[in-house]
Amino acid sequence: MLALAGTLIGIELGSSCPSGGPLALGDCAAIRPLGIGVVGLAATLYVAGLSGVLAWTRGLQRRGSADARAARDWYLLAAGIGLVIAPLLAFTLVSALR
Repeated sequence: MLALAGTLIGIELGSSCPSGGPLALGDCAAIRPLGIGVVGLAATLYVAGLSGVLAWTRGLQRRGSADARAARDWYLLAAGIGLVIAPLLAFTLVSALR
């Protein structure tokens, strides 16, 4: 996920203005900084969230409160929800800090 976000940011930074790359949407001055921030923060939030869920489920397994199947189900649920939530939260944070 982080490599994909890094690649997308690299393509964006390597693109010429005024047309910009895939994140600038044709407006390098206004949209490019916002797009780069959102993509970078969303990938970081996604990986951090999944790492937290993984640590939590391993703790449950270690205490005997969950088996491997339940841990996998929680992880997959968090991965699916995180794909939607991480970009929305990143957009909110980057917009608020702008």
